[in-house]
Amino acid sequence: MFVQGKCYKCGGFLAVDDREDASVCPFCGKAFIVEKAINSYNGVSMQDNGENGSSFDIDNDFVADKNVLVRYNGYTKRDITVPDGITVIGENAFQGMNNIESVYISRGVEKIGASAFSGCKNLKAVNIPDSVAAVDRDAFNGCISLRSLKFPDSVVSIEAGALTGCSSLEAVNIPPKAEVLPWRIFEGCTSLKTIVIPRFVKTIEDFAFAECTALETVLFENMRVDGDPSTGLNRIGMNAFRNCSALENIEFPDTLRFIGNQAFRGCSHLKTLTVPPHVKAIYPLAFADCTELEKVTFTGDTKLYKGSNPYKNGKNSATFLNCPKLLSVDYNDLQRHFWAFPAYMRSKESFFMENGKCRYCGGDFKGIFEKVCTVCRTVKDY
Repeated sequence: MFVQGKCYKCGGFLAVDDREDASVCPFCGKAFIVEKAINSYNGVSMQDNGENGSSFDIDNDFVADKNVLVRYNGYTKRDITVPDGITVIGENAFQGMNNIESVYISRGVEKIGASAFSGCKNLKAVNIPDSVAAVDRDAFNGCISLRSLKFPDSVVSIEAGALTGCSSLEAVNIPPKAEVLPWRIFEGCTSLKTIVIPRFVKTIEDFAFAECTALETVLFENMRVDGDPSTGLNRIGMNAFRNCSALENIEFPDTLRFIGNQAFRGCSHLKTLTVPPHVKAIYPLAFADCTELEKVTFTGDTKLYKGSNPYKNGKNSATFLNCPKLLSVDYNDLQRHFWAFPAYMRSKESFFMENGKCRYCGGDFKGIFEKVCTVCRTVKDY
């Protein structure tokens, strides 16, 4: 029978089976003694619900403080309805309740608090009403059985890690008013195949879709600059799509300005790439380990960064490091950025040498006794 417990090692709330002697905490990954976890929770409960009378029970299972749902204590129920009168689902309110399979959130709730449903590993369905405006950090983190989630148009903000590790999530929408896809929001959603980015999203933050290994399609609603260049995606953060190994193609919107460090590293099925004209900068290793990438076309004067001391201690920060099939590059400043395309430049080496050029970048040599490349400053070595 499931009862409420608290991990005495990390403090996470969780539902535990009192028939077991020991279990493993889904939050810190450490083993704990079930009886000790139950006693730990009971000690906290007696302290929190003491003589001040600030908390009260709703239908015995729900502990609320005014209009805030503080904690749910229904250890055996599978289908839950949040009672009327609640406007905020508090922090950790349902955390670790492994008995829960579905939750119906009543209209009137305006906010889902931090880690409210985190670690509910059997949660499969959640109804979110159109009164909800905010979903706080880690709200559904680790809900590994959650298959789909529909955010209403009323949601304005979804905070960092809200759906991290929801490995069964196949379908989810991003509400149209959202302007930021925060850090790690979909990291590790390994069943997610398609995502549509609404027109007002300006930033995809670091690790937003990292390790989404089934992600095949990314669509942007605002593809072209239509009179207001401030509307639409501006920046893709560091590691944002790292190891999205099923992604074969991505068409960037014209509004894009920056692509961060390792943003698409390990997208091993990406085959072609066109960089829009208004992209100002692409940072180190942005497309490293894209082992199937064959062709890259730059349509503007994008600057490629290799960072400080990229070759110190043998570290190479080439934009397209380990892209062995990248043999077609259209870039108007190729000579000065030769280091960014190692496979392409190696394929041209014999041609450069036959024509008396620098074997590394194709630049001309200058000098009487010692010839030095005018582009990369390398001494002629052949």
